[in-house]
Amino acid sequence: MDSKTSSRETILLLTAAVVVIFIYMGSLSGPFVFDDEPNITENRHIRLKRLSPEDVYAAAFNSPLPHRPVANASFALNYFFNGYNVVGYRFVNILIHIINGYLVYFLARFTLRTPALRGFREQAGAIACGAAILWLVHPLHTQSVAYIVQRMTSLTTLFYLLAMACYSGARLSTTTTRRNILLTLCAVSGLLALGTKEIAATLPIFIFLYEWFFFQQLEQDWLRRRLPALAGVCVAFGVIVLVFSGFENPVERIFAPYAGGGMTAWQRVMTQFRVVVFYLSLLFWPAPSRLNLDHDVAISLALFDPATTLFSLLFVAGLFAAAVLTARREPLGAYATLWFLGNLVIESSVIRLELIFDHRTYLPSVFPAIVLVSLVFRFLKQKWAAVALLAALAAGCSFWTWQRSHVWADEVALWRDCMEKSPLKPRPFNNLGSALSKIGRFEEAAAYLARAVKLKPNYDDARYNLGYVLVQLGQVDAGIRELLEAVRIEPRNHMALNNLGVAYLIQENYPDAVRHLQEALRLNPDFEAAHNNLGVALKNQGDLAGAIRQFSEAIRVNSNYAEAWNNLGVSLKEQGRLKEAGNSFRRALQISPNYAAARRNLEEAEKAQAPNVN
Repeated sequence: MDSKTSSRETILLLTAAVVVIFIYMGSLSGPFVFDDEPNITENRHIRLKRLSPEDVYAAAFNSPLPHRPVANASFALNYFFNGYNVVGYRFVNILIHIINGYLVYFLARFTLRTPALRGFREQAGAIACGAAILWLVHPLHTQSVAYIVQRMTSLTTLFYLLAMACYSGARLSTTTTRRNILLTLCAVSGLLALGTKEIAATLPIFIFLYEWFFFQQLEQDWLRRRLPALAGVCVAFGVIVLVFSGFENPVERIFAPYAGGGMTAWQRVMTQFRVVVFYLSLLFWPAPSRLNLDHDVAISLALFDPATTLFSLLFVAGLFAAAVLTARREPLGAYATLWFLGNLVIESSVIRLELIFDHRTYLPSVFPAIVLVSLVFRFLKQKWAAVALLAALAAGCSFWTWQRSHVWADEVALWRDCMEKSPLKPRPFNNLGSALSKIGRFEEAAAYLARAVKLKPNYDDARYNLGYVLVQLGQVDAGIRELLEAVRIEPRNHMALNNLGVAYLIQENYPDAVRHLQEALRLNPDFEAAHNNLGVALKNQGDLAGAIRQFSEAIRVNSNYAEAWNNLGVSLKEQGRLKEAGNSFRRALQISPNYAAARRNLEEAEKAQAPNVN
């Protein structure tokens, strides 16, 4: 590669990074949504106050998903540097995505220099650059970038691609020292990928296939000699997976969720054939109208119910067969097919996860992007024509990604988009109602929540959200009925129990308020809002000591809980502990400078402490 070509590719990749920042800029101020809440905003373990090994370890392994410690630690570092300022979290996600695009470039470039792909060497840089740019601006990746918690996917992909690139670079290296360094980095990156999300468990298999396809050129004797080694590596990696998962029984973990009924393992597998075909269609036509945070997919009850199930099964089987049969003639295309299907296996097979999410295509789409660009250069003999077509595709994808990213800027817009695309699914209606209630649009929220309950009468989350909204609208008795129904459906719904406590507080029924709030805390001892609400209930019963304990517990869980600091100050003031009360009010104002009640309480406490001068 001459310096002129190298400089051109560097400029193109830097320009692509600027374009990525621009097209995702609209999502920067979007709020935390959906699974962001349990994993980030409600996760006290990531609230680092100091960068000590002990605190980082606690954040990594005590969070709700302890088998993803690397992702948890990254959220904790975000919190340490900028608290819950959402822009910082989203900017890190964009940065990870850009790095991944560069890794796609290096992996493609290395791959096209391997012995099996000698014919691509002259165009390796152009193909790698085109693939990286198309992959970076592809609209299908919007969810992996704009959905903060899906850093778990994008960061896993970063370490996965780094491991692949290090392996390829090591195999192409001409010096032993460089080769050993790269292989060590490959192993470390693989472990970090596995510690970020379980989808990295496929890495040893794809490194093995990479070696066999591109360096050994599908030589059968080599395969027979190396199969025992592959088995050993897979066993070792499996042990590491068990360590990360806390030595849970994998078979029990896979099949236990099916015990509740609703869908069998066989039905899920059959459904996933249709999902995989849909994912493929999104790769080639990722219009924003087809992208959705909460797709509604009917379960395949049998091979002909719906009829597309059999077609999808045959289509996926045909893709796999084509990859096997054409591997010698088209190794890049065959490997890309196996890469796409194989990297969907964990989330699109028997494990009972959500049926479909756009972000699951993030890692699987890498090699198909490389193949697509290589085909453009192969069939368009004039280089300018190939570049023009790829530029047009990149421009179109960038516009669609820009459009889609703006949906993530507003929680109401996001869930309204889901509701319009999945009109028979209750969750978008529930989440839209919840989003509207957060901004005080309670009457609109009530209508959507009632729709969610109509679609699914035993939906406890919708019931408790509806109960909360009715209480805010002044319909306290109706709200309590909905909240009681939510608890009947799911007795462990601590959110509903907390909202019941609040409803009884409004009715000044303090014994029932205390009882339900204590039950909420029994189920979730670190529920800061319930501690604060229980403190209010106890204070109204005259138990100041008990109230102070509960406000202090709320602050222990979340030291930036301004309302709890203010309530603690009020209780301390009533006990005559004016200096401590003043400190609590000051802390509340430090957290929330516009907190009028805390400022008024502080002025009263300072006035009470002032000497009486005649």
